[in-house]
Amino acid sequence: MISVEDALEIVLKQVSVLSSERVKLLSSLGRVLSENIYSDFDIPGFNRAAMDGYAVVAKDTVHACPDRPVTLKVIDEVPAGFKVKSAISSGKAIRIMTGAVLPEGADAVVMVEYTEARGDKVMVFRSVKKGENVSFSGEDVKKGELVLSRGTLIRPQEVGMLAALGKTEVYVTRKPKVAIISTGDELIEPGRTLEKGKIYDSNSFSLFSQVLKCGADPERIGIVPDDKDELLHKVKMGLSSNILLLSGGVSEGKYDLVKEVLMEARVKPLFWKVAVKPGKPTFFGIRERTLVFGLPGYPVSSMMNFENLVKPAIFKMLGREGYKRIKIRAVLKGEIKNSSGRKNFIRVRLIEENGRYLAIPAPSQKSGVLKSMVWANAVVVLSTDVRKVENGEEVLVEVLD
Repeated sequence: MISVEDALEIVLKQVSVLSSERVKLLSSLGRVLSENIYSDFDIPGFNRAAMDGYAVVAKDTVHACPDRPVTLKVIDEVPAGFKVKSAISSGKAIRIMTGAVLPEGADAVVMVEYTEARGDKVMVFRSVKKGENVSFSGEDVKKGELVLSRGTLIRPQEVGMLAALGKTEVYVTRKPKVAIISTGDELIEPGRTLEKGKIYDSNSFSLFSQVLKCGADPERIGIVPDDKDELLHKVKMGLSSNILLLSGGVSEGKYDLVKEVLMEARVKPLFWKVAVKPGKPTFFGIRERTLVFGLPGYPVSSMMNFENLVKPAIFKMLGREGYKRIKIRAVLKGEIKNSSGRKNFIRVRLIEENGRYLAIPAPSQKSGVLKSMVWANAVVVLSTDVRKVENGEEVLVEVLD
C-alpha cells in the first residue's frame, strides 16, 4: 500500500500531453491552448477617449472651477469609429465619444458631466490633467507581447481577448477519451424498477460528469455484471481510449473480478492499494498508452480518488500542469477523528460567517453515503499522524471545485 502522493507521482509519470487540433474561436471555450498567443499590434492601436466629453488641451483648464468656468470654442465632433478631421490648439475643444480617436493636439478629455454646451462653445467647470480620461495606445496590450500562454484554460475572458487580437481559430489540446465501466450484479440502470437487493448505478454517472467537467470526452460503456467474459470484452473496448475507468470489483471479495480480468487483458499493474480514506482499494496500471484506473465501488471513494488521481492525469494530458485545489484556513465547527492510519479526506461544508470561514463536517463520513459529497464543498485532509481535531481549532480546507 502506497501513499496518495506516491500514487499520484506514479500516475503522472505515465502521462504525456496529447496532440493539438485547430478549432473555431466560438468552439474554444473550456479547451486548453496548445500555442502561445502573441499580439501583432497594440491594443488600443491609438490614443482614445475613455469617457464621453470634450477633447481639450489640459493647460487650458488649469483655472476651471464651478464659480469661474473656462470657455472653449467647439470646432468639431468625433464619434467612435470615425476618423478625426480636425486638430486642436489652445482655446479650442472637440466633442468626443468614448472610444473615439483622440484628436491631434488634445492631451485630455473633460467628462461631459463637468461641461455645459452653449452654441458653438462649451463651458468647462473642472480642470483636467494631461492624460486624464484618455486610454493610450498599447495600454491594454503591446505589439509583440505574449498575451496567452500554452496551457491556458480558455474561459469567456480568453475568448474575448482572442477576438480582440483578431483570431478566428486557435490551436488547442485534443480532449482525452475516457471510457467508464461500472461493475457488479447489484447494479441496474436508473429508470428501471428497483428490486430488493439492487441499487441504481450512480458511479458511472458521477464519473462521466467529473470527466466532462475536467474538459475530457467521456464515454459511458455501462454496467457489467460479475461475469468474467463480459467484463473482459468491455475492458478491451475501453482500452482503445486514453483512459479507462472501472468502478467496483477491485477489492478481495469472491466476486471481485477486475484484477483477474485486467491481468488477462495484459494491463501492467503499478499499484493496487492507496493509503487513503476513503478509497483504499484503488488500482492503477497501463496497457500501451492507455491509463487504467480501478476505483472503489463506494461512490464517495470513487469520486474522491477521481479528484486525487484521475483529474491531475487528465489535466496533464491537456497540458494543464500545476493544478492544485484552493486552500483556505477555517475554524472547525464540530469534531473530526482519524483512526484509520491513512490520510483521511473529511468532507466539510465551507461557509463564511461574521468575517471568518467555518468548516462544518458532513453528518456522515461513510464511504457509501453519497449525500456527504452532495452536502460538502470542500475537504479537510488529515495526515496519518493526526488522530483528532477539536471543535474551534483552525484547519486547512481544500475547496472542491
